[in-house]
Amino acid sequence: MQIYQKITKRTNISKYSYFTLNLSGIRGLVCHSKMLLFNNQQDKDNLCVKPEFFRLREKEDKLRFEALLKDKPHIKFYDQIESQLDELVKSKHPKNKPEGARLVELRNEHLGNCSPEEYGVWVYYPWNERVVHLLDETEFIEMRTNRNIYKITREERDILSRQKIGVVGLSVGQSVSVTLAMERGFGEIRLADFDVLELTNLNRIRTGVHNLGIPKVVIVAREIKEIDPFLKVTLFADGLTDENMDRFFTEGGKLDIVVDECDGLDMKILLRHKAKSLHIPVVMDASDRGTLDVERFDLEPDRPILHGFIDHLDHTRIRELKTNEEKIPYLIPMVGLTTMSDRLKASMVEVGQSITTWPQLASAVVLGGALGADVCRRIALDQYHESGRYFVDLEELVGDRKKPASDDYRVKAYDVAELTLTEMERIAGNYRMGGEYLSPDKNAVSAIVTAAGLAPSGGNSQPWKWLFYNDQLFLFHDRKQSVSWMDFNDTASYISFGTSIENLKIKAGELGLETSYELFPLADEKKLIGVFSFRKSMAAPYLGDLSTGLALRLTNRKKGDMRPLEGSVIQKISEHVSRGSEAELQVITDREQIERIAEIVSGVERLRFLFPQAHHELYTKEIVWPSESGEPIVEGIDINTLELSESDKTGLIVASKPEVINLLNRWGGGTAFEKISKSSVASSSAIAMVTMPEYSDKNFIKGGEALQRAWITANLNGIAVQPISGMLFMFDRLNKTNGEGMPAKMVAELAELQKALFHIFNGIDQRCPIFIFRLSNAGQASVRSLKKPLEEILKFSAQ
Repeated sequence: MQIYQKITKRTNISKYSYFTLNLSGIRGLVCHSKMLLFNNQQDKDNLCVKPEFFRLREKEDKLRFEALLKDKPHIKFYDQIESQLDELVKSKHPKNKPEGARLVELRNEHLGNCSPEEYGVWVYYPWNERVVHLLDETEFIEMRTNRNIYKITREERDILSRQKIGVVGLSVGQSVSVTLAMERGFGEIRLADFDVLELTNLNRIRTGVHNLGIPKVVIVAREIKEIDPFLKVTLFADGLTDENMDRFFTEGGKLDIVVDECDGLDMKILLRHKAKSLHIPVVMDASDRGTLDVERFDLEPDRPILHGFIDHLDHTRIRELKTNEEKIPYLIPMVGLTTMSDRLKASMVEVGQSITTWPQLASAVVLGGALGADVCRRIALDQYHESGRYFVDLEELVGDRKKPASDDYRVKAYDVAELTLTEMERIAGNYRMGGEYLSPDKNAVSAIVTAAGLAPSGGNSQPWKWLFYNDQLFLFHDRKQSVSWMDFNDTASYISFGTSIENLKIKAGELGLETSYELFPLADEKKLIGVFSFRKSMAAPYLGDLSTGLALRLTNRKKGDMRPLEGSVIQKISEHVSRGSEAELQVITDREQIERIAEIVSGVERLRFLFPQAHHELYTKEIVWPSESGEPIVEGIDINTLELSESDKTGLIVASKPEVINLLNRWGGGTAFEKISKSSVASSSAIAMVTMPEYSDKNFIKGGEALQRAWITANLNGIAVQPISGMLFMFDRLNKTNGEGMPAKMVAELAELQKALFHIFNGIDQRCPIFIFRLSNAGQASVRSLKKPLEEILKFSAQ
């Protein structure tokens, strides 16, 4: 009573209220002292997580308490012992619900000869200089868990009180830990995190700004101790490491459950191997779409870690992984790239561009805390026995039944019927070619068309069909293969026909044949591109020096080493472009100009990704991912030919969904789409452009022939070639339609990018740009694009 009287006398405040020292004249001194204390003992205070207990019925505790009051006159007191006793008494008489005088009588009976100030325990929290008067442990636990009954019975509560739970990572982990503490779902919790609280953590970690700079383990331990000072909390302030892993899992008794919320890829895998070896279940929340993983290694000792998602990878190499490129194959199966939310996917594109790391929301973290704590409780109580990945997606569970229609991603279906043999024969029957020509045998025709089919085409669309009819070879445009927004006015297809025709002429020359042909021979039949006849050649084979390059030619998208090209090679390529043609080649070798072209190309690439129509075609008409069956990819661009890093390949997958593009457009994002093309173009030794005198269908075909000569010549001289002409096709549409259907911002950007490109290539405004490509000294291409089999592109007419 003496100590309590000292407190109430010097504070002059009711003993059942909030106590604080407020002596006149020393307020400033106390504030100054507290500042000095913080500055001088910051490290010590930052790690303090253990409260002190004072039971005043015990002489030694009473003396220590008196010493505390004398040493720290500024501490604050919180005493609600009578209200706690009242709750305790009421809980013992649930039917009668005593009030007023009867409640006081029952409280006094419960106190017996003990005074209120000596009853229970005084708990001192050094980190906030507060003393709280509480019921002692048994009664405290009974009252603090009273509202759990019968959701959690007393018997179940006692089982939970013997649980040892380890939590690694304290963002979602903080929410799980505190929720478990509130339910009293453990007797001991081991917290592992090496990080300190930063301002950006406060969007999802429930704590105050006064804790900035303090280790997260300390913050969470204090919060648990302020909820329940009798719970045991063990800290691993260095995080989970190789050195302390055995202690974390087994010291003081083996863990019953591990909650994994750490960021480190290696530790996620290593802790699972450890848990598996000790038969300890692992629970993990991903704080996106309510994704929860449960791995019951206690019941399934042979279960593969992470549900077998990374079984195809070498786990022993995990410590060796340093770069993101090395980690991506492990990370993607873990996070579930196909199941994560659209907002998270779009955010991934912006990481390193407009944001520094993946976003997390407090609502998702709190939900994860609830899910994790709930599952841990049911595992501990033998109420749940399964493993798996689960989703508690609130947007799906609580959302509009009828999703609002979005007009943000509008696309047009560019599609036509496939060109049939019957139609080709009908058109061929309308053509008559004069003069004498011989009829090559079937083997010769097959060899010629096989070579023609090796030619490059936009998106590897291969828009050609060949018909051998009446001793002549007819080339048709099967627009089913090529019709698209990008192939404006069919110019990309016409360039492809030119490359194919050039292959045909070279192969025919190799077979001792001279080729004659007529382009667009029927004015009213644009499907018929050309008719070819052959005569025995008396001269040297046409471009015999390039014949060995027909099968060698390929697209190589590997980065170059920026070494300058030899002048003789550039001259040789240029001469082949102009050989018997009005085509010209302009080559840029200046390093600053190459880097500027890289910026232009990447800028257009970004616009292409963000414009719904172009984006739609990129993923539905061009890029192709290998199938599970491993069937060869003979149409479209095999993703493996793009020479992408694992992170870039992942980015392409993430960006495939229209919803992601909609979000990026709303946010003004998408600069990450510039990354791939910018670095590869900037690594080039030279940038070359084929031009023709004027804009016409025939000139695009002739320009394609010149392009093919340049391409083969470059490859034969060990120079890698990669087309970067997508921007020319977009500029063409911009110029001919004034940007019809494009957003105003896109129109303005494209106009500026075109202006910048034309500024680099002298006199280009006086000629027609046909094709632009990069020339590089680079390693061998990893994968070659395949072509459709001959029987699909060549038909022999029976008429």
